[in-house]
Amino acid sequence: MSPYTLQKYTEFTSKRAIWSTYTDANKVIQELDEFLAQVNAELPNQALDLEQEQLFWESSVRMGKFEYIFWTPGDVDLKKIRLELKDQMKRNKAFIDKRKKAKNTAPLLHMISGDVTGCYITFSIAAAIFRGYSVKTHYEDAIEGNKDIWAAHTGLAQWYFYAPGICGGSNKKAGKHFKAAVDCSKTDADKFYTYIYYSQFLFEDKQKDLAADYLNKAEKLYPGNRLTKQIKELNAKNVSFLQYNREHTGVDSNN
Repeated sequence: MSPYTLQKYTEFTSKRAIWSTYTDANKVIQELDEFLAQVNAELPNQALDLEQEQLFWESSVRMGKFEYIFWTPGDVDLKKIRLELKDQMKRNKAFIDKRKKAKNTAPLLHMISGDVTGCYITFSIAAAIFRGYSVKTHYEDAIEGNKDIWAAHTGLAQWYFYAPGICGGSNKKAGKHFKAAVDCSKTDADKFYTYIYYSQFLFEDKQKDLAADYLNKAEKLYPGNRLTKQIKELNAKNVSFLQYNREHTGVDSNN
């Protein structure tokens, strides 16, 4: 990845956290599209690997939209979202498979491909069975290339948390990677997300006081954000963010 993309990714993560304070979904979608247009205008002159960096940014913006819509109440066309994720997943996979022999896929593309694939398969048991292990592989490849990508640790932690034990799931390994994500987070935005996920693992682990401490630390970084507010409401009902994610996505009829 070029220095330009790395710098813009730091900016993008910060914007994601700021967008969590917005209440207007249309405004978020508009700013995501504007961000992508700005990046795409500069990439031909800045990119070290244009095709790979374009895939990374398309994936990142698509995931940004999914993240906001997922947490915004209202009618959502899940079928449309899933089809978009499926298209992105296939294009990313085709690129990564093409580069497999050269082993020159960037860790960040592996990471975001794990996110895209992971979100896609949550809508279908069949997809989860068929593609679930590839999610783990994407995150492992990302960490192998750069052990300090907090989002890859968070993604791998969730894989271990949600996967059945017979398939390799492990709460112990999940906790290890949630904590690793916290340890390698650098910016306020990085910490915002890693604190949230780690807090909810702690909540599941019955360490509710420590979970509340981490959630409060995240809230202080971005006061007024919708995410910690909604998670606190869930926790008050004895439901974790991780549990909510599993039950909220579920399985639709669009297999």
